[in-house]
Amino acid sequence: MKTALPLFPLSEARRIGVFLSSRSALPESYHRAARETGDWIGRTGRTLVYGGARKGLMEELALHTRAAGGRVYGVVPQILTERGLVSECIDVVFHCTDLNDRKTVLMRESDVLVVLPGGIGTVDELFSILATGTIGLENKPVVLFNADGCWDSLLALLDDLQHRGLADAGFRSQLRCVKNIQELVSLFE
Repeated sequence: MKTALPLFPLSEARRIGVFLSSRSALPESYHRAARETGDWIGRTGRTLVYGGARKGLMEELALHTRAAGGRVYGVVPQILTERGLVSECIDVVFHCTDLNDRKTVLMRESDVLVVLPGGIGTVDELFSILATGTIGLENKPVVLFNADGCWDSLLALLDDLQHRGLADAGFRSQLRCVKNIQELVSLFE
């Protein structure tokens, strides 16, 4: 088993990968988290790296990043192209075959990953990056944006897995949790 790679200071992160929902009918607190995260990425001259859909929270995040002056990298699986769901906010498109390929490209192109509210796909993406860090393949920092307690149950699950001896504490060095945009911004200062 490889030893965990050291994490670099978050203040050095320029390309912010974001995992989040592509749904629209969600609580306002989730929309606010996406908008504020996009505003912060753009305002600080960083680049958003995300799933490339012109739907829901994804599109809101991209629109706010661009409006605030940031660049947008979209990692677009073939199915989004076929369905005409690729955002027009994207500056650089990374075409990929499927969701697994998208995860790989998104992780490769990002310095840090922020996890906003999302569903099964977002949870899959989160666990993929934590798993690669656990075995020492890629130890990218992960920030869980727990807007309105969205991730409370997931955090309880992680605590339970650790308590039962099914996960060691190593992932804790990779994972940070914030509740609002002010806490997110302060992590990167």
